Amino acid sequence: ERLSTVVALKNTVMKALYESRESFDAVAITDEYTAFGEQLRPFVCDTAELLHDRLKAGQRALLEGAQGSLLDLDHGTYPFVTSSSAGVGGAASGAGVSPRAINSIVGVVKAYTSRVGSGPFPTEEKGSIGETIRQRGHEFGTTTGRPRRCGWFDAVAVGHAVMTAQPTHLAVMHLDTLSGFDELRICVGYRKAGATLNRLPADAYLLADVEPVYETLPGWTEDLTRCRNIEELPANARRYLDALSRRLGAPIAIIGVGPSREQTILCGLSK
Repeated sequence: ERLSTVVALKNTVMKALYESRESFDAVAITDEYTAFGEQLRPFVCDTAELLHDRLKAGQRALLEGAQGSLLDLDHGTYPFVTSSSAGVGGAASGAGVSPRAINSIVGVVKAYTSRVGSGPFPTEEKGSIGETIRQRGHEFGTTTGRPRRCGWFDAVAVGHAVMTAQPTHLAVMHLDTLSGFDELRICVGYRKAGATLNRLPADAYLLADVEPVYETLPGWTEDLTRCRNIEELPANARRYLDALSRRLGAPIAIIGVGPSREQTILCGLSK
């Protein structure tokens, strides 16, 4: 009965907006989605209880945080944020477990920095460098195909994420994307009105008006996609990783050198 009432209202609106739009049928919708519900019925449960039962049995669980740390409603670059907690705390509350149940935190970052949509991005490269990173890294929206904004690694912004998440390890992905650059840059501070800022400002509009301060490192030309352990990486690639780890204050345990599972180097996590 409620569905019939809602469908009647929606049909009135749709007819006013689109004359040729076919009307919704409440009975057909009920039959279709009731069938979907029956398929899903075996998988529906109290997931918090299921998770706790598995943890009590000594099993392990992997929680994946939503989106990126700087999109966090409370600790992101407001107002250019999402509507939820995208940090470690959000993963715990969303799963229904205490933060005390989490014994390791892997912070996932790219070897460069990217951003989707509007918002401050001090290290964005709008010329050939940004386009090269975009093409090599296939930085386009999966659904929309919208080009992502790309630039050099921002250790200040990522450092803020590290401060709020306190990861036990880091996973640096897309290292292979940076092959071929003569030199690489890491943003280690922001310059504003003659002063240098070493932390992410709380004001997103201030962040949009800063100049990045860079540390420059030598690049490499070797193809990394066939590397399967850290010793096979070029010396300059290892120096770059060391610089990121040093700046962020966390060890790197996972390195991505390509899109396939085999192109993931584990160098600090138990399998």
